[in-house]
Amino acid sequence: MRRTTPISPGPQPGCRPLTIALLLSPPRSGSSPVDCRGPNGSRCGSRSTPEWPERGNSPTPTLRRCSWTSLTTQCHPDIAPKSSIDSESWAEPVAGRPFLLDNLSDDGRHADALAYLLDDIESDHGLSIASGYVNLGGLHHVAVAVSGGRRVRLLIGTAPAPGLGAQLPDSLFEMTLVGLRNDRDLSRFPPSRAAAKLIALDTWLDRDEVEVRRYTKRFLHGKAYLFGNTSDARAALVTSANLTGAGLFSNLELGLVEYNPPVASQALAWFDGLWGNGEDFKAELRELLFPDIGLVSPRTVYLRALLELLDAELDDPSGPPPGSVELASFQLDGFNRALRILQRHHGVIYADGVGTGKTEIGLALVEEYSLRRGLHALVVAPAQLVEYWRERLSQARLPAEVLSFHQLAADEQLAGPDAWNPRRHLHSDKDAYRLVVVDEGHALRTPGTTWYRAVSRLLGGVQKDLALLTATPVNNGLWDLYHLVMAFARHDRAFAPWGIPSLARLFVRAGANERDVENLDPDVLFPLADMVSVRRDRRFIQRHYPDETFPDGTPVSFPTPVLSTERYDLDTAFPGLVQMITANLAQLKMARYRPSAYRIGDEEAGREAALGALLQSAVLKRFESCWQACLLTIERMIAAHDTFLAAWDDGRVLTGDALREAAALDLDESGLSGWLEDNLDDAGSEPVDDFEPHYREDVAADRALLVACADALRRLDPAGDPKLALLRQMLADVPSDKVIVFSSFADTVRYLDVHLPERVGERERVTVIGAETDPDQRTAMLARFCPEMVVRPGYVPPDGQVDLLLSNDVLSEGQNLQQAAAVISYDMPWNPQRVVQRYGRVLRLKSPHDRVSLITMLPEPGNLELILQLEAAIRRKIVSARPYGMEIEIMEDDLVEEIKSYAHRLGEGDETLLDEAGESPETGTVNGELLRAELRRAAAEGEIERVRNLPWGIGAAFAQGPGVPYVGPPGVFLACRTRNGDRYWRYMSDDTMASAPATILRRIDPGEAPGVPNPPVDLDAAWSTASTSIVEEHNEAARLSEERSVGPVQRWARALLEDASVSSPPSAAAAYEALGAERSSLVRHDLAAIKRALDSDAITADEAAHQVVAVVEFHGLRAVDAPPPAPQITEDDLGVVCWMAVLP
Repeated sequence: MRRTTPISPGPQPGCRPLTIALLLSPPRSGSSPVDCRGPNGSRCGSRSTPEWPERGNSPTPTLRRCSWTSLTTQCHPDIAPKSSIDSESWAEPVAGRPFLLDNLSDDGRHADALAYLLDDIESDHGLSIASGYVNLGGLHHVAVAVSGGRRVRLLIGTAPAPGLGAQLPDSLFEMTLVGLRNDRDLSRFPPSRAAAKLIALDTWLDRDEVEVRRYTKRFLHGKAYLFGNTSDARAALVTSANLTGAGLFSNLELGLVEYNPPVASQALAWFDGLWGNGEDFKAELRELLFPDIGLVSPRTVYLRALLELLDAELDDPSGPPPGSVELASFQLDGFNRALRILQRHHGVIYADGVGTGKTEIGLALVEEYSLRRGLHALVVAPAQLVEYWRERLSQARLPAEVLSFHQLAADEQLAGPDAWNPRRHLHSDKDAYRLVVVDEGHALRTPGTTWYRAVSRLLGGVQKDLALLTATPVNNGLWDLYHLVMAFARHDRAFAPWGIPSLARLFVRAGANERDVENLDPDVLFPLADMVSVRRDRRFIQRHYPDETFPDGTPVSFPTPVLSTERYDLDTAFPGLVQMITANLAQLKMARYRPSAYRIGDEEAGREAALGALLQSAVLKRFESCWQACLLTIERMIAAHDTFLAAWDDGRVLTGDALREAAALDLDESGLSGWLEDNLDDAGSEPVDDFEPHYREDVAADRALLVACADALRRLDPAGDPKLALLRQMLADVPSDKVIVFSSFADTVRYLDVHLPERVGERERVTVIGAETDPDQRTAMLARFCPEMVVRPGYVPPDGQVDLLLSNDVLSEGQNLQQAAAVISYDMPWNPQRVVQRYGRVLRLKSPHDRVSLITMLPEPGNLELILQLEAAIRRKIVSARPYGMEIEIMEDDLVEEIKSYAHRLGEGDETLLDEAGESPETGTVNGELLRAELRRAAAEGEIERVRNLPWGIGAAFAQGPGVPYVGPPGVFLACRTRNGDRYWRYMSDDTMASAPATILRRIDPGEAPGVPNPPVDLDAAWSTASTSIVEEHNEAARLSEERSVGPVQRWARALLEDASVSSPPSAAAAYEALGAERSSLVRHDLAAIKRALDSDAITADEAAHQVVAVVEFHGLRAVDAPPPAPQITEDDLGVVCWMAVLP
């Protein structure tokens, strides 16, 4: 079939326009005259009869110049005045010859056209290719198709970027190289994946007749595939298709094959001109495609894996210019990383260890935002630290407001509509602030508190950055971290661009809801935790910043901690007392505090069951602390039971008062009271007939047990108290001039205050109890104890110094008391975080002491075992009954062995209890700061650039044994990446597969182990298993990201706002969009209350819609942009960056 295409050359001088029907292929033989016509159809006189060469002949047709158009053209057949052609005057073209190519149909593919031309044109006619871009697929196609020793010239260039921002040729050419590297990398693993393709390409490039050059003079955007030479041109394919797999097979392109020798000759002349100015690139191309990487050690592969996680963080900024806040080098590194995290996520958890100078980081952040950026900053701190922050800001001459948590919660802009007596505490509009620094930021671990709500409200509206300073971000469980992150993330999809499509699902997958500790997998949270936090402990700083100094010349060093325990035996004063008390407490049903368990036809409320267990635990802990503190609590409980029994005899059961009484019993800092106050029932009493008759019997039985305990405790007295006597002796013997004694309970501190003399061991003392001293009083007392730290160096208190401080844990957070060199824990710190906080008061940088004594008082081992067994049993009840929201400090997750292990470590003086950020010897938790430090060390040794430039597919093997940090299941590790840069890790071992980077990093750390050549592992099988898993995970995540799912209460709210029958306020559309992402529990709680009101007909649908919009506006919620659609992938879109075989 013959193809004809009408073209219009445009009007020429002196000629009228003609429509010319031009055959894409000239006849193979024969001749036709040329007839150019001018005005009125007259011929121009350049009529001639050229001879078309037969195939294989070289003469070119005669060229004539038209006298009217001045165009040098090949002579064409006569063209009739009406632009018609007599088809009989042309010979038929060769059947199947390609002409127009677009990749839309089987006969229009560029790849097939090239194959045809290579087969049709003798191999002694060379092939010249110009392409702006090439990839492995395109090169391989040519390598396979070209045969018979045909000469090939490949000229590589690149196309300019559109617009004014066009890049230079070199940088654009680098894009071509990047593409080639990507293709190469995707094909390198497993070795069988593209072995045939790479071998064929390597063989082809090795041939002398194959030449490769790159064009650098100008932008080369043209693409041409030309056969022959200027004196014997055979065909010219001029197209938009690059020499790539997609360009030859699938992209919508447009190409025309010109068989007219003069036209093809001109195209070849164009190519020759560029070729002469090109630079040889064959050797570089072969090196790029087939790099000689030499031997790869296991350590190199491990570093390559670390780069996959942390490469973006190696290039630290230089830090802020000198200012009023001077930082040591480790602080500057932490500050810089915190700034990067704030820029990326608008929130950071700065969790360096106690005593490492987090206050300085807060001041540096304020300086950065307020002075350098000209933005408003706000500091929120515990009440006892407000004046300290104001003084430090004043000394540094930094403008920032400082409020306590309670002041913030009571501010009229942030308090809820039901707040009592709100006042104006913020000096400016809430949206004027751009940085909020929260000292002791772990106060935001519980979302139900008034200050969490206030911070959430503050961060709404205009975007603000939140810096949480805390040494103990996680205390009760994994949800602690979730709530801290949600404080600044604001919605569930905030980390979708970083591979975490749902925060809530991530924490559930980590086991945050699990009651069995063995089912927890905190390694799942490593990517998130590392992404938002800076966390370095004392040992990290000592190891990675040796011999460092502060700007004032003070060494960056800590005193050496000396942990010890002192044992006491209550049985010496009252034989069998511990066994009797623990046995009675174990029998308590705590019925007074569990009315729902006895209500007829009702099921026990989870919060009441948990409440009973919590109070039972509180009594036990007070007994371990101080017999009198326990006695006071039991006496209050007996009075509450008497009140209950009297009301029962009057026919009423006091239900609502049960929680209020429990709150009154808990007078210290455990956090229980605050939770109870937020969960009080409205009902005060109910008829006795609504309850089981044995309810009274159980309450009476509990009362009898409590009375027996009280009678036994009253037999003790301070004079015969063996624990108090031991403390007196310790204070006499401890070598430190200044000593701090901590207790968990205010009642215990009062007992010590009353029964210790004013001078103990030649030390005057002062007592600080949180509930009985305001911030000003505490500051004045602390100024007497540590004047140089609390006030200034050289300060002399007017009332004289004191050397002994008694306090409950109100002072265990945030205070710098390092003039003291000894801390005594009078009772067992039941939570490891409490150990960190108490001992962190003196284990600090710039301490004047070389050694500090950290002493814990414990019962003798047999009695301690009884106490621990009962506490473990109580904790099981707490965990099994725990309602959502009861995330308070005394609810450490637990097993018996965990508690015993902790007590054993405490008794043995295990210093790792003080290193809350490092790698635990028991859990092996990975710390991202240690990994970054290892990369920085490798960078200093010049290794990183070499490792970074290695091609994908590198691998090694090592055997577990001496010198390997971790011994675990042997297996094969693959670090994979998609074409779009998504990273996935897999570690396959027997029938299990791990994907959490933290878990895998422990397993593949080779230490100093040598490589094992030719390891006996099936890499193809490992690839098949891993790639199948990754493709399924990626495509499922892509599907979920498109759903933009929210929970039921937000779906209800959105449906209400778009209901046409409901009269919504004008801002309903904005509220609808803002609820398109899953929000925090605070928002969901407020929406649920509206839904309940609507369901009970307390409000109308119109009112509900207005209230929903008010909730959105109150919390300052903004619309969340939907993440870009994630493309589905196949195995072909996945490559292996590196692999490691871990052998037994």
